[in-house]
Amino acid sequence: MKKPLLFCSLIGILSGCYSETDISPDSSSLASKAVGLYRTNLYLDPSRVATPTDKMPYTELRAESDSTLTLTYTKFYPTPGSQSIQHVLVKQQSDGIQLQVAGLTIGTLKTDRIFTNNGMEKQGQLLRLTIPGDSANNLIFSGIQ
Repeated sequence: MKKPLLFCSLIGILSGCYSETDISPDSSSLASKAVGLYRTNLYLDPSRVATPTDKMPYTELRAESDSTLTLTYTKFYPTPGSQSIQHVLVKQQSDGIQLQVAGLTIGTLKTDRIFTNNGMEKQGQLLRLTIPGDSANNLIFSGIQ
């Protein structure tokens, strides 16, 4: 009689041991998942083939709140400049994160195949931006973290 009781007690104790993260929700916000510095290369954006590698543009995403970001696009070539957009809304999609400004989708952040600076292909987070403007201010960017 003692062995079955001891066995049941052992099973009960072992099933009661769990990691706290197994039942806790993910505490990171959607905006914090997108935060970072995204750089492009000539494999991600072949239109930049004439751009020197040290002059490639980059985009920085900084969190404002749990659901909004500040996007800063910086370029060095042919003329240096920076463009900043505040209050970019982040929305969850089934395959990634969507970036919106005033109801207009300006980009996505998805897990996709990416190419490193030396041309190696792998899976990673790919940021794609298309921000309409006049012919001089139209912004198209693809970058990896």
